[in-house]
Amino acid sequence: MVYKMNLIKKCPVFILMVSTGLIFTIIGIIGRMSVYAGQEYNPLTTPILSVMFTGMNDGIYPWQIFTGGDTQTMAKGNVPESDPEAGISEAGKEEPEEEGTPDEADVSANALVKESSETSVNVSVSSEEVETLNGEENEDEGKAEPLERLEPLRESTQEEVQKHISADIYGDAGVLRAAEYEFSTVDESYFDDALFIGDSRTVGLRNYTDLSEHADFYCETSLTIYKVLEENFDGQGTVEEALENHDYGKIYLMVGINELGRGTTEDFMAEYTKVVDRLHELEPEAKIFVQGVMHVTGDKNSSDAIFNNSNINARNNAIATLADNQQIFYIDVNEAVCDEEGNLISEYTFDQIHLLGAYCDLWKQFLLVHGVEDK
Repeated sequence: MVYKMNLIKKCPVFILMVSTGLIFTIIGIIGRMSVYAGQEYNPLTTPILSVMFTGMNDGIYPWQIFTGGDTQTMAKGNVPESDPEAGISEAGKEEPEEEGTPDEADVSANALVKESSETSVNVSVSSEEVETLNGEENEDEGKAEPLERLEPLRESTQEEVQKHISADIYGDAGVLRAAEYEFSTVDESYFDDALFIGDSRTVGLRNYTDLSEHADFYCETSLTIYKVLEENFDGQGTVEEALENHDYGKIYLMVGINELGRGTTEDFMAEYTKVVDRLHELEPEAKIFVQGVMHVTGDKNSSDAIFNNSNINARNNAIATLADNQQIFYIDVNEAVCDEEGNLISEYTFDQIHLLGAYCDLWKQFLLVHGVEDK
């Protein structure tokens, strides 16, 4: 006992470091079975205690293991309380009505009519100009009207919130509408003006295919929709800076797996909509591909209350409602990597969530047959 006391007195810092490391390791082990279940972790290269620090970076703190975690806090981390108008672009807001009495409005209208009637203008249009105008009208007539965004059918229930269930509040109407678009087969050069944004799954697409020889990748392990616009990607800068400094013709977005169990479908969708609208604002001519979140394996699906395909499908159904089949398109790589039951094929993954490098090419091949050509 005396020896131990002397050891503590002589090496207090060492003892403190060992004790702290042991505590963090225990938190990491327990957390991997609950709030940190979605964090990427490789036991061969990374100590288990790192899971806790990665989770804290995403706004998931150790005490939430024991408290169950406040759902709203877990969803948002350090994100401010959601704005009732979050995700609605300025163009989507209703214009305020003209102030003034009806009489004043009538006077203004009468004045305009009088002015136009007093001013006579002779306009001559050549036959070539007429043909050009008619051609533009016919071209516009041939274009399909962009699809309107669908509203949710209901709100998440309190029980769904408490049990971290992603409520399917949209149904599959958006997915079915998006599937009506006829995509084109393209080659690798199609991605020469493309930008890929995503989490660790997109990191795999970058590292294990040759798409990075054509496209730019802004991807990061544990990335969430709440950090897409503010994240500094390995010194490349932010997404907004990339869009301000480059002209992109296509933007691919896939996030969503790390957000499961954190907040409601409404919270997720509000932020996702805000991000997509901002991407469109910065690059109005670009085609934006909102990609469905990749599924997990059957074993993961049946054993995990949070990271399962039911919750993923609920979020995908929400994402699909953003597709207008004109500038924004919904595509779902699950068609290429899942079995008949909709589960990620177990042979394709090393951790039930991420694709093995050899199978990332399936994702690339899927993208090659889901191109959008200007019509």
